[in-house]
Amino acid sequence: MIHITQFLSTPDTVEYWREPTKEEIKFGHGALHYRSFDFKACISDDGFLKYRMRVSDDKLLYYYSGIEYSTAKRATCFLTKIT
Repeated sequence: MIHITQFLSTPDTVEYWREPTKEEIKFGHGALHYRSFDFKACISDDGFLKYRMRVSDDKLLYYYSGIEYSTAKRATCFLTKIT
């Protein structure tokens, strides 16, 4: 978890992402969608960075982009065997 005291300088915005909806895929907008939020809105009451946010305007769940690789539904870990 990232606490507000760990930031050397506070950014203006924080980038989040979400999976496309079924309707967006149907109309050809099937890529990940990114959105920037005000830094103050991304900090919880305890002072920690929110990893997930549900936005009031579109009711969709956004994930912090710094952890995109571990929360994506289709994330695949490639392992190589050393012989």
